[in-house]
Amino acid sequence: MRITKDNLKCFDDEVKKLCNRTIFTNDPLYKNHYIPFKPYNLQKLVVLYANDNSDTFNQVLGGAGGFGGKTSVGSMLAAQYLPYDDDYTCLVTRRNYAELLDTNSIWENLISWCCDEETLGKDYVCDYKLSPSPKIIAPNGNTIYFKAFDHEKKKQKLKSASYDRIVNDEASELPVQVLKFQYRSLRNTSAIPLSIINLSNPGGESTDYLISKFVDGSSPYIAMDWRDNPFINKHKYSVSLDELDYVDQQYQKYGNWHYKPTSGDLITFKELEKSLTPPSYVDNYKVMFNGIGIDLAGRGRDRTCPASMVLLENGKKMLVGLTGDESAYPEETVYNFIEKQIQDYYTNVIKFEREPGGDSLYSLRYWQDELYDLTFPDGVIVDDIGTGSKSKFNRARPVARAIKNGELLISDDIDDDCLQRLFDQFIYISPSPEEMANLKSPDELDAVVYAYLIIKELESSYVVPK
Repeated sequence: MRITKDNLKCFDDEVKKLCNRTIFTNDPLYKNHYIPFKPYNLQKLVVLYANDNSDTFNQVLGGAGGFGGKTSVGSMLAAQYLPYDDDYTCLVTRRNYAELLDTNSIWENLISWCCDEETLGKDYVCDYKLSPSPKIIAPNGNTIYFKAFDHEKKKQKLKSASYDRIVNDEASELPVQVLKFQYRSLRNTSAIPLSIINLSNPGGESTDYLISKFVDGSSPYIAMDWRDNPFINKHKYSVSLDELDYVDQQYQKYGNWHYKPTSGDLITFKELEKSLTPPSYVDNYKVMFNGIGIDLAGRGRDRTCPASMVLLENGKKMLVGLTGDESAYPEETVYNFIEKQIQDYYTNVIKFEREPGGDSLYSLRYWQDELYDLTFPDGVIVDDIGTGSKSKFNRARPVARAIKNGELLISDDIDDDCLQRLFDQFIYISPSPEEMANLKSPDELDAVVYAYLIIKELESSYVVPK
């Protein structure tokens, strides 16, 4: 239920005093030493709903578009009861550990706010540990734990734990089963209000769950984004959001919870055709890296497709090779394709689609043996690559964005049939599993996505000259 002026709850004085004493006040007698900033009006609403009087527990969703202050209010709520002797435990979650501990994360905020002895002094400074799992420990023993949940099976990490508060950063990206399972770990014997705070933009795999429970449901939803944040330059940020693709604009600029991507939203034929570039373009620049991604045929209508991509010294990426083989024995096609790429571009890395289950190791070893005489002399790495997101649509979005922005070019001497299939796949690929089940597998597109991921990984290890 979206909270507006018309349905805003009248909080009792006890709740207001609690929030004032622990977060809102500037009075040095009561000030929470771990929270150096005060929330703006919509952030205050998230705080109030998280601390409401309840016979059971509180739950609230805050967010919409980007830059609304979700991370900062999440940091405030995590640290709210840290200095008080109430045996407080809090859990902060994110989909993966890289994002959990990344720059501008709740973790980074709290390390700055809570673990700086020069600012806080010895009596208040908190300790922190990264291993075996990240946590921040106050001098009184109160603890904030940090955990990542990139798969529903990891909900078992919650099984025996008890928390007063759970803060889900970018909740829509967490698996639905993890969000549902958290309630069993919300328990305490103190007077601290039990609460789950979901902070998120729309667009992740749990978007529909959050819509049904908060946006369209009975639980409170505070719509807050860059349009509400008084601490940013709204005009500049709005212009920067215009550079996003159509899908991301719906989520990040407009905070549209009800937008559902459909086939055709990724990129247009005109934008794809605009990326076509003569192969001679590569001759003008030094090739920094070459990576080959290979999508292996499964069953039915699939084909095995290798795709080759280069990173040039000017920072551009270029798809320089793509082919496909529908036969049950594609070894010769793959071998010949890789041989040519190694001759032309001194290939660095080849990665095959990771097979499901126990077939993964066998498949990789098979291809390593098949390609040994090609790859060993030049030290070419042969490995497999995980698919990441289950959604082929979501996996293709960064590639489509790079093409639209002119960062990824496509060689126009790639076989016409391969190019046509690739372009068709960019257009018809859908976020709906039901729709995709009735369509041809986008094998060429999958291979290009793998090649792009390889090049991005290689690029991150090297500073391209400006």
